[in-house]
Amino acid sequence: MKLIVTEKPSVAKDIARVLNVKVQRDGYMENNEYIITWCVGHLIQLAYPEEYDLKFKRWNIRDLPILPRKFKYAVNSHTKKQYDTVKNLMLDDRVDELICATDAGREGQLIFGYVYINAECNKPVKRLWISSMTDEAISEGFNNLKDNKEYFSLYQSARARSEADWLVGINATRFFTVKYNQKLTIGRVQTPTLSLIVSRQKEIDEFVSQPFYEVVADCEMFLATWFNKKGTRIDDLEKAEAIVNKCKDKEGIITKIKTKRATVERPLLYDLTELQRDGNRRYGYSAEQTLEAAQSLYEKYKLTTYPRTDSRYLTKDMKAKLPGLLQNIKDGWKGSEYCVDKVIKQKLNADKRVIDDSKVTDHHAIIVTPNIRNIQTIRLPEREKNILRLVVARFISIFDRKQEFDQTDIELIIENEKFKARGKKIVIPGWKEVEDIMLGKEIKEDADDKEITINLKEGDKITPKEVSVVTKKTSPPKPYTEATLLTAMETAGKQIEDEKLREEMKSIGLGTPATRAGIIEKLISVGYIKRNKKNLVPTHNGIQLIEIVHEKLKKPDLTGEWESTLG
Repeated sequence: MKLIVTEKPSVAKDIARVLNVKVQRDGYMENNEYIITWCVGHLIQLAYPEEYDLKFKRWNIRDLPILPRKFKYAVNSHTKKQYDTVKNLMLDDRVDELICATDAGREGQLIFGYVYINAECNKPVKRLWISSMTDEAISEGFNNLKDNKEYFSLYQSARARSEADWLVGINATRFFTVKYNQKLTIGRVQTPTLSLIVSRQKEIDEFVSQPFYEVVADCEMFLATWFNKKGTRIDDLEKAEAIVNKCKDKEGIITKIKTKRATVERPLLYDLTELQRDGNRRYGYSAEQTLEAAQSLYEKYKLTTYPRTDSRYLTKDMKAKLPGLLQNIKDGWKGSEYCVDKVIKQKLNADKRVIDDSKVTDHHAIIVTPNIRNIQTIRLPEREKNILRLVVARFISIFDRKQEFDQTDIELIIENEKFKARGKKIVIPGWKEVEDIMLGKEIKEDADDKEITINLKEGDKITPKEVSVVTKKTSPPKPYTEATLLTAMETAGKQIEDEKLREEMKSIGLGTPATRAGIIEKLISVGYIKRNKKNLVPTHNGIQLIEIVHEKLKKPDLTGEWESTLG
């Protein structure tokens, strides 16, 4: 017989339905061919220090560092009964082969591996590796089982992370707690993340706002701003007023009108971190809330693929299925008809921005499953529906054209003073039209996004309706939101807006897509940061901790290097 080990009971039920396994037992199910059992998260964990030596029960700086020669494992006391069930089934004489069906990722590999090793089982193991929980995907996965040895490096990577977290967490937490006589929690990822938030708050607190001035000429068709080699900013009010007095009611001449065609590339498909960013930016959801919704859409409703992915691409073998998925969206999602028809007529722009096997390791990007065609019959909670809406909109828009617009730069001279203006006119809305239809338009405050129509040419003369001083103030850095913190964690604190560069930085980030939400929630639960509306700000305790910990523990570089090495 074959023993299938899943990560949770709900997945076991889905597999049992597909494989026609109906007999219910205590902690497992079976038929003549299969036994299906489940872990309940981590049944095995790394042992606490006192399980190596009783002296470690008392926290003492003299006993540090605690460096086990060989790590010990302990059964989770809350789920010992289920562990005994899984272990006994692994060693059952009826079982001649195991199938690892835990979540297809690093943590799932570790959950199974810890139990398998602790049970001292040596039977051969196959691996079920799927990216969707639909019946079709499960059936296809069982027809294409892999050798579990192919995923040994994934298990090793997860184990190394787990042991690194233990070493840093146990030793640093004990050292600083005893030294400062208060419970202080240190973590390999959580402490550098806290440091990012504390550093940003320090920049805000120390920032002194300075007034500055701009001179603006209202030319009716457009607003033009005075500039010189240093830019548009004027620090001296008297100088700004002098320019106004010099140019007021005076005729100017257009010295330059230059229009160039520019494009905005389609955004990549979603990985978990990008989905969490958009969930926060558009709906105010925490990273944890978006992850829970995405997991529910994958596991419970079977409408989207595996959520804990770090890839934003698809593989070549998926290309043939894409038109069918778009048709499934059109059949099921009201209001998508125009958008789907639009991209299909353009013969699906499935280029390297969509399909790139070299950018997919464990799982491809988050996309819809064929079950989306039945969405009208499913009553989704609001959060799941909003997250699904993001995935649907992104999936359609990735196959559309780039957005194209004409960007016009104007320069005019009034009394030897230079003024400039910029505007744009949308020529081909492209993917942005799909996004606006599916999600609604976002309000942006970028002056360069303003559409202007110019019926002028170089050499034309124009007298501004008004020339005036605009008073402004320098702005402090913005506090982190969950969206911007996720970006900072992904890039190990480096400020990178370019999507392509962020992709390249992923391997040296803080944490992984699957763990970042938990890190943020942990910092909140231990009282080191708090939510202030949409912002994340440090507490007094969080600030104090960062002031006392060693530089290496709070810099993102070290753990970023570890992540890169373990990746």
